[in-house]
Amino acid sequence: MNFHYLAGVALGILGGLLTQGGQLLEKKAVNQARVDHPVKGFMRSLFKSPVWVVGFFVGLGLGTAAYMLAQSMIGPALVPGLMASGLIILAIGSVKMNNEEMNRSEIFGVFIMITGVVFLGLSGLGINSAQVRTTLADRNALTRIIIFTAGVFSFFLITRLLLTLKKNRRGMFIGLGNGFLSSLSDFWINPLLALVVLVLGGHGTLSQVIIVGFAASLLVFCATFITWQNQVAFRYAQASNIIPVAQVPNQISPVIVYFYVFALTPPRPISIFYILAGTILTIIAGFLLGRRQEVPFTE
Repeated sequence: MNFHYLAGVALGILGGLLTQGGQLLEKKAVNQARVDHPVKGFMRSLFKSPVWVVGFFVGLGLGTAAYMLAQSMIGPALVPGLMASGLIILAIGSVKMNNEEMNRSEIFGVFIMITGVVFLGLSGLGINSAQVRTTLADRNALTRIIIFTAGVFSFFLITRLLLTLKKNRRGMFIGLGNGFLSSLSDFWINPLLALVVLVLGGHGTLSQVIIVGFAASLLVFCATFITWQNQVAFRYAQASNIIPVAQVPNQISPVIVYFYVFALTPPRPISIFYILAGTILTIIAGFLLGRRQEVPFTE
């Protein structure tokens, strides 16, 4: 393993720690705002909270910066798994900082999620910028990208429908929907990083300009929508339940990206074992963490 790869891994882990640490601070501010503003002025009160502002800066600002650097170094297949290392901070911080309770099933679920993430990380499914540019130049691959994007977005829309039908599971479905949007963001940041220098330098083709424009717009939408919806979800459910549930699509979609979108082969035979084990454990963990009854909240 060279320094470039190890630096990418380290940045991916750092990004996860910063992201989850920021969300813990956001959840702390939401808990207070929920008491002070049970009906009106909820979101406005968050913007005035120093704790929420710091959490927003740490999570979305510093966490995203580390995440983007990691993506540029080792690609979309490994970074989501490495980012989930922040679940360790989430599990401890939710109990210590936000006084959340975790039963044995949920503690086991977090442990299983972390184990699954480790397996996915050990698979070695790295994708470099050259492979991204080559894929974007392939018409068949572009068709697969469109199908993948439409499919993931369709699952996001289904979660939005379900949260209106299952109001006692709003937090879980919001978290799951955010996970699908995050999966799109994790994928589309790579075409952006691979082509943005060419486009800004005036050397990009029309199709490359369109791809960069679409990717940038999608990333802004996803970041804004996920941040907003996380605050809403925190009103109904524990951060220690919502965020790990969002990791389910986050951890499964990179496998689809690697094998379907990029049509790559595993770097070594044992990678198949790591992929299957990691995917199965992630799904089981999501089920264990999504069962808690949510607290009713008056709009």
